[in-house]
Amino acid sequence: MRTMKKTENQLIGICGLYCKTCPKYLAYQDQDTIELKKMSEADGVPIEKIRCDGCLSDNVYPTCRDCKHGFRRCAEEKKVTWCFQCPDFPCPRLENFSKIHEVNGIWHHKKVIENLRFMRDFGTEDWVKEQEKEGACPHCGKMLYWYALDCPRCGIPARSE
Repeated sequence: MRTMKKTENQLIGICGLYCKTCPKYLAYQDQDTIELKKMSEADGVPIEKIRCDGCLSDNVYPTCRDCKHGFRRCAEEKKVTWCFQCPDFPCPRLENFSKIHEVNGIWHHKKVIENLRFMRDFGTEDWVKEQEKEGACPHCGKMLYWYALDCPRCGIPARSE
């Protein structure tokens, strides 16, 4: 089994989300000026300060550094990288988190516990491969924001949800 590169691990959120489909990560990577402007206005962060290289990187989106849900602090206290490594997994905090955040009829956090169980049982490398498939436009392969219904590159409906 090959060892994952550090950058691949940085894109696996502590809580089981995949950073590569997060607007805070993807907008910077794609230099999506429309999304960057929306984030800047919503969060009060100057566009030039918007940068995220993933939840486990040194460059985390400004409003995510303190993780209002407490996962970053909890992981540090428990000395784990991801929630599935914790003896209390799945905890009430994670269960509550899995029931919030819906956009365009897509419940973004719904699968975090399932994602973390998959990582625990099969490894992070296999999970990333699945996320790469699920997070990309099935027609042109562009990585999509988790809430995208249509691909901005090819314009074809990206999801059947």
